[in-house]
Amino acid sequence: MRRRTFLKLAAVGVPMFNIAHLWAAPLARRVAQGGKVRLALIGCGAQMTGLVRRLGGDGAVEIAAMVDPDPRGIAAVKASAVKFYGKFDFSRTWTGADYREMFEKVGDRIDAVFIATPNHHHALPALMAARRGIHVYLEKPMTLTVAELETLAAAAKETGVVTQVGNYGHSTTAMRMCVDAVKKGVIGEVTDVWCYSDRVNSMKVRPQSSPPPKGVDWDIWCGGAPIFDYYPAVDGRTDFAKHDWHSWIGYGNGSIGNMGTHIMDAPFWALDLGKTGPDVVDVKDVAWGCPGAWAYRDSIDFHFPARGALPPVTLHWRDGVRDDVPIAVSHMDGCYNIAKKREYLNFPPELAEFERRNHLEKAPLAFMGSVFMGTKGAIWHCFHSSLRFFPKTLGKEIFKNRAGYQADEHVMEFLNAVREGREANTNFDYSVPLARTLLLGNAASRAGKGVYRWDGRRFAGEAANAFLKTPCRSGWEVV
Repeated sequence: MRRRTFLKLAAVGVPMFNIAHLWAAPLARRVAQGGKVRLALIGCGAQMTGLVRRLGGDGAVEIAAMVDPDPRGIAAVKASAVKFYGKFDFSRTWTGADYREMFEKVGDRIDAVFIATPNHHHALPALMAARRGIHVYLEKPMTLTVAELETLAAAAKETGVVTQVGNYGHSTTAMRMCVDAVKKGVIGEVTDVWCYSDRVNSMKVRPQSSPPPKGVDWDIWCGGAPIFDYYPAVDGRTDFAKHDWHSWIGYGNGSIGNMGTHIMDAPFWALDLGKTGPDVVDVKDVAWGCPGAWAYRDSIDFHFPARGALPPVTLHWRDGVRDDVPIAVSHMDGCYNIAKKREYLNFPPELAEFERRNHLEKAPLAFMGSVFMGTKGAIWHCFHSSLRFFPKTLGKEIFKNRAGYQADEHVMEFLNAVREGREANTNFDYSVPLARTLLLGNAASRAGKGVYRWDGRRFAGEAANAFLKTPCRSGWEVV
């Protein structure tokens, strides 16, 4: 449906739900096997630069469109691609600030979209693409809220588009080895997994605002979220628009939203947690930053019921820092706000005790990862590269045969799936339950400490249900 037709129907009172379904494409778009995939790049920041370097060059794809409210981002991604590949043809590429305009003007020239925007711009362009039969590569954590997630998942399933979420550790050798070992019972039955992060996506004091950078369409950048008072780089971290949006409610999803998809991926895959999802979200501790910011510490336990022969399991999530640790360059390193020392972190005492039992004084666990606690042993895994067995002898056969674990490059896995008309390895069927879990953690933590029972649609009680969705500014609704 053309945008002006949509606006006319909305003006005369046709329900948005019905208008949305008029957009639905009957079939996903087809691309010849081995042929070029015509791509739209939505959100041209550092993450998109990395994705473009994994596309295979302009002999494998055509960049049909590039969208970003900051034209400097588009120019930077183009320059990076040309430098990396030696050449890249952008002569036919449509560029603009607003993906709604892009779909209107050149949507018929697009086979797939890559979406690497801030989180508050994830759901709408993915939804618009799916309803047009355009395949979707979407960065984590998929959407801002549970309500957006369910709407997007339904649209993708209805149209049959190929989907992929950017939890790239899923395509690494280390994760495949970890998952295989757990599934084979190398460490016995697993009833507890400890997941912890070194990121602190929050603020204890709101920085001084300033005008947005010249040339940026700030109204479009804010999209469906309220207009935010931009602030520049401060105290060793990036400005709000480049990365610090992770720290603010309505734009990012805090520390669990930033890293939860990566760190929880191996447990979800190895233990089939997506088959049921959690039935209880237990907020053990939450420490809030300044008004509008996400918590600077979360301790959340997700309980999963039995999945066939697999016993119930509790996934323990810990992020953030102690109360006495400032969120400042003195204690945080770089733009990603990573704690400089592990003792600053909300590190689980249970894992500290695990280190003592296993005599790890000289080789402690790293700053982030997942620890599978089994009846025969344990595995520590970092989402992208590292793997440790306890005791070491349990991993002997896995490491001996590591050459048999072939990692598919994550971006090419998606493009090949588009060309071959098949599902990608972290498609929405797999990734939605994972994203839903961390979004439930967001909602429950906003409701405060306590135990929240989840029936698959709602929490038993009203407090946390209020945070399953968020209002949008007019013209940006996800319906």
